[in-house]
Amino acid sequence: MPALQSVDDDISQVFRMEHNKEILTEFGKRIQRCYGCFIAYHLKDMYLGEDVTFFCEHCKDENMFHFDQFAQLLDISKLKEVAEEDHHH
Repeated sequence: MPALQSVDDDISQVFRMEHNKEILTEFGKRIQRCYGCFIAYHLKDMYLGEDVTFFCEHCKDENMFHFDQFAQLLDISKLKEVAEEDHHH
């Protein structure tokens, strides 16, 4: 039975990873103004500054993190997209 448990755990982990990708994709669709030029962009196209401000490709500097980088560090359970999903169950 341990082999079956391992398969179940692996499948469960794949589903969680795919679910997390979907949540981050939704989160990335949020609109945010660039702190430098004040043009609105999707969050997925922005960079996070040290003081939790967001910048576009044109206004960023080398110390900022792209969405793909900082999204990996997020606690997705705190995102609005997860809270809304929980209300639908």
